Amino acid sequence: MSRAYSDNDNNFTLLRLVLALMVVVGHFKLLSGTTHPAFPFNLADAAVDCFFVVSGFLIALSYERSRDLWAFYARRVFRLYPMYVCVVVIQTGTMLTLLPGGPSSELHSTVRYLAANLLLANFLQYDIGGVLNGLRNPGINPSLWTLKIEIGFYLIVPLICWMTRRWGWWTLTVIFAGSVAYNVLALHWGGVSMARQLPGQLQFFVAGIALSMRRQPMRVHPLLVVAIVVAFLAAWTFIVPIPPGVRPLAVAAFIYSVALSRPAIRPRRDLSYSVYLVHGPLLQTLIVLGLFHDNLLFMAAVIAAVVGFSAISERLVERPGIAFGQRFSRLMRRRPLGVGARIA
Repeated sequence: MSRAYSDNDNNFTLLRLVLALMVVVGHFKLLSGTTHPAFPFNLADAAVDCFFVVSGFLIALSYERSRDLWAFYARRVFRLYPMYVCVVVIQTGTMLTLLPGGPSSELHSTVRYLAANLLLANFLQYDIGGVLNGLRNPGINPSLWTLKIEIGFYLIVPLICWMTRRWGWWTLTVIFAGSVAYNVLALHWGGVSMARQLPGQLQFFVAGIALSMRRQPMRVHPLLVVAIVVAFLAAWTFIVPIPPGVRPLAVAAFIYSVALSRPAIRPRRDLSYSVYLVHGPLLQTLIVLGLFHDNLLFMAAVIAAVVGFSAISERLVERPGIAFGQRFSRLMRRRPLGVGARIA
C-alpha cells in the first residue's frame, strides 16, 4: 500500500459502465425469453450486486466528507431523481402510444402508473392498461426495483456511519450478519422477492462501507487483475447459487481488486446510470413491436443506441441535475449552525 485514496485515483467510473453494460447484455436474453448460451448473458445479477457494493463504498465516503446531513441528502436526490423522472415520463409516453384504444383510453391507469413510479413504488404498477401483457417480464423497465433500495440505503447510511464511528467494526459485522440471516430465512420460506429487498441487500452495502474504511489503492499486476476477473466470472457461471454471506464477500474482493488497482482509467463522462435506466424501456418496446432479433449484430446495435441515448441524457439531464444539487447543498450549508447538522 502507498498513498491514500483520491477521487481521481480509481477505476470506479469505468467499472460502473462495464457493470451497466453487463446488465444490458443480461436483459437482452432475459427479457426476450431466450437463455442460451449462458455466458456472458448470466451476469446481470452479479452486476447489480456489484453496484450495491460500489454504492456502499462511494456513498459512505460522500457522507463522511459532508458537513451537513441535509446537504448530503440534497446531493443524493439531485444525482438520481432528475434522470429517474425523465425516464419514467418517457416510458409513460411510450406505453400510451402502444395502447390499442389510443393515448387517452386509460386515464386512470396512467395517473396511477405515474404516481406509483414517481414515488419509486414501481411494484404497485408495472405498465399502463396491460399493454405489456404477454411479455416474459410485464414491466416496461425491469431495472427500477433497485432504485428504491438505493434510496433506502441513502436514508440510513448516516446512522450506520455514526454507529461505526462509535462502536467500530462490530457495527458492520452485526449488520452484515443480520442481513445474511434475513436473506437466508426469506429464501428458505420461499420469499425470493422479499430476500432481494433492503434488509437482505444490506450485506452488499455494508461490504462496500467496509472497503471504504480500507481504501488505499493497490499496485496489482495486470495479469493478477485479469485472473481475478476470470475467477469472478467463472464463479457466477459455474457456482450457482453462491451462498448468502459468501456472495457479498466475493463481490467486495472483485471490486477492491479492480476499482482500486493501478493504473487508474477514468473516462471523462459517467454514462453508467443512464445506460442502466434507458436500456430496459428500449428493449421492451422493441419486443412488444415485434422488432427484436436474437442475434449478436442486433445486440450490438441496441448497445450502440443505448450508449448514444445515454450520452445525450447525461449531458442534458444528469449533469445539470448534479450541478443544481451541488449549488443547493452549498446553500443549505450556509444556514444557521445546528440546523440540519450531521449525526455526531
